[in-house]
Amino acid sequence: MRIFWLIISSLIWVVGCTPAPTEIYNEYQSRLANVVDKAPATQDVTLQVLETPSLDKPVSKTTISFLELASLDHCKLMNTIAKNNNQLGKVRQPSEQLKYALRFIKQTQSCLADSEQLDPELKAKLNSALDEKRLQLPQYVERMIFHERELAKMSLLSGQEIELEDHKDAMNQSLEALAQLANAYKQIRSSEFDISQLDEPEEFTRSLAKLNNNHFVSRLINSARKQTALNNITTRWLSTLDIDNNLCKPGRNHEQANILSNVFNRFYLSQLQAYQSKLANMLHSTSIHLHVLWQSSHELSTLFNVELQQSYYQQLKASTVEHVKWWQVFYKTCKIQP
Repeated sequence: MRIFWLIISSLIWVVGCTPAPTEIYNEYQSRLANVVDKAPATQDVTLQVLETPSLDKPVSKTTISFLELASLDHCKLMNTIAKNNNQLGKVRQPSEQLKYALRFIKQTQSCLADSEQLDPELKAKLNSALDEKRLQLPQYVERMIFHERELAKMSLLSGQEIELEDHKDAMNQSLEALAQLANAYKQIRSSEFDISQLDEPEEFTRSLAKLNNNHFVSRLINSARKQTALNNITTRWLSTLDIDNNLCKPGRNHEQANILSNVFNRFYLSQLQAYQSKLANMLHSTSIHLHVLWQSSHELSTLFNVELQQSYYQQLKASTVEHVKWWQVFYKTCKIQP
């Protein structure tokens, strides 16, 4: 029985102590340095905070008096406006403000179509308010994107990383939510936008619910940035090694080069390369939606436009290629099989 519990305890310890990808990379750097008896590459990777815009709530210039509002008692619009003007309505979350704008547009259209006897002045006000809300819809969406808690946290720095495994559920939930939000934003920004084709406002709530307590996006962005930085730092460090005249000088024993190769195989090829490839695939899928959602910020839209070299996706891929290229030269020069 005692042996049984020792085995269980050992298994728990192993599972609980699985190193984070950054720790694996730091060990990789340290082992490389030990082989050549040189100070390791700098291990401290400090990421800059992603700057996001601060947006004010759109302001309506059209006002409707209580008496005018009372004359709309045959329309759903009356209750919608009344609820929005109470104390709770004034402190609503950005997503609730967007949903109000969508309901206002739909219900105003319906009210105008079904109310032939409306006072001409009130009718003109409603048409003016309708045009105003249509123009402001992209602003309502953008404010939700940058100020709603579930969406705003995506740009925050995260101390935790995407693990080697166990991220699929969070990823799927995030991608479903981002796809719906990005699609709605594209529709709203379209010059041919027809509000009747947009999903019901409650779809926004359901999408945000999938992102609640879900840190996949921020962890993915930070993990990709860290791995990119570590690749670049380590490749620069490797480039200071003299392959021709030191590691693999003709006529010399290549034992040191062989040990270096073993470190590369054990840490980078066996663990980090597959992880970085997985990160790149996830980042590509996520960036497509973030590029749409963050398009009002030039810096962010650039960083998540997968077609641009400045994007985090292309930076990660390029850092991987450059790192492997150094090793390809190493193996060719030293005539060692990877």
